[in-house]
Amino acid sequence: MPPLLRVLEREAPHMRIVAIPVQFRTVAAALSAGLDAAITVADELPTTIRRVSLLRGGFTCLYDPRHARLRTLTEAEYFAREHVIVSYNGDLRGIVEDAFGKTRKVRCSIASFANLGALIDGTAMLATVPTLVADHIRKTRPHLKTKPLPFSIDTSSSSELLWPVATEDDEPCRFARAKIIEIARGLSAR
Repeated sequence: MPPLLRVLEREAPHMRIVAIPVQFRTVAAALSAGLDAAITVADELPTTIRRVSLLRGGFTCLYDPRHARLRTLTEAEYFAREHVIVSYNGDLRGIVEDAFGKTRKVRCSIASFANLGALIDGTAMLATVPTLVADHIRKTRPHLKTKPLPFSIDTSSSSELLWPVATEDDEPCRFARAKIIEIARGLSAR
């Protein structure tokens, strides 16, 4: 959002953004009800919704080494520790549960990555996050560390930009989508 707002300030100073949380299970209904675009991970969508891949990448384990002392992270140790997860659905399931059918010891489930660094900081909890997210968190909390996960997670899914076909020819929507795609490609290149 910050890079998009900077671009809009320069190139479209009268455009305004209203950002709301969406869940992958309800994004199709939100787009059908008038939402101009969404950035999320989604499975099957109706043909009335367009999509383009934005960000791909792997996952890593984020932790505070002052409290979670990890030499090597084995699968047994990973599942024995407490976790904070990001669940857009407000439940106790995340990507690990979906990929492996195993349950982690979830201490805290939050709806976005926004406060994840603050929750990990000063605790022994682990967080499994996209590498891009961990890198961003570590810019403001450089004492936090990452470790490779003791298993691989399928990274074929990615964050996508979704929009209703009805906004295909809407010039402001097309402009905003183009800028979002440009920003995402810049982030991926780094």
